[in-house]
Amino acid sequence: MKKNQFMLTVVVALAFNPVLHAQAAEAKQQLNDMDGHWARIPVEQAVQSGYVSGYADGTFRPNKQVTRAELLAAVVKAQQLKVANMDTPFLDDTGWFRPYLAAGLKLSLLKMTEYDSAKFKPNHAITRGEAARLFVRAAGEDKAGSTKGYVYMSKQLGLMKGDTAGRIGMGRKMTRAEAIVVIYRLLNWQSAQLRAAGGITEQSAYTSTGELKQLVLSLESFSGDVMVSGQTVLLNPEGSGKPADYKLVLEYDSRKKATMIWLYEKPSLHKELLMELLARYVGESADTAYRDAVKLDAGKALEARLLKTYKGKKIIMDKSRASKSLAIIIYAN
Repeated sequence: MKKNQFMLTVVVALAFNPVLHAQAAEAKQQLNDMDGHWARIPVEQAVQSGYVSGYADGTFRPNKQVTRAELLAAVVKAQQLKVANMDTPFLDDTGWFRPYLAAGLKLSLLKMTEYDSAKFKPNHAITRGEAARLFVRAAGEDKAGSTKGYVYMSKQLGLMKGDTAGRIGMGRKMTRAEAIVVIYRLLNWQSAQLRAAGGITEQSAYTSTGELKQLVLSLESFSGDVMVSGQTVLLNPEGSGKPADYKLVLEYDSRKKATMIWLYEKPSLHKELLMELLARYVGESADTAYRDAVKLDAGKALEARLLKTYKGKKIIMDKSRASKSLAIIIYAN
């Protein structure tokens, strides 16, 4: 039994090593044609987040025109929207893009009446005017866009910017770099709206990496870097961008219906952040939960476990010698 426990601990230590996750994500962004490019940072962040990718030869080809299917897929993936491979009313919906097309229709990012002969024409390069419509709808401002104009609203929301005269160039084709920069602005705009609204209120669980990321971005005490790697959300409280500084990891385990918080530094070093994070799950009991975590971590035992209930939620705190971490596991029920 002890041998099995040891093996499990080693596996967990490897699986949730924030440096390995950060280095793996960083490796994704090695693009050989983005040095000095005006869109380098948004593009690299998009690649490491996984909602867009470069080509097999290591290029991103930022000035290449983006197609309708490519842009739609990037928007859907960037927002972590649910997709399913199902039929659509479009006559040309056969291909890798169909799940994103179905999601776009379901969420009203697209409307059939806007396409001739019931054809989406996925490989057509998208115009900036058509892209503006997609972005404004993704921002949840379709009503305003339909009355005031989508290009106008894209500028009002700060998503798209024109030339020195403010011209968007509706008929001009959008490039891959331009598309990623607007998605980058869209995600930042949505995060700002979330913060302004007071963030996400206390709930049982945040059940996707997208929800966990939005949760982190809504915390007033957090101003660092956030990275999504696989099924985990990595936090760099210092905002240094260095893989070694991603000291907190969040993950939701759908099988256990539990949120896992992994700390690779003493919890006292991130008191405000940890307190605010715990408060989203256990409300006013966050202070007690935090003090218990600090006490467990500071104990002389190299490995220790604490099981308690805070505001009706079971929480397991596990101090691990193998991974040199403290895990806080919050169960939904």
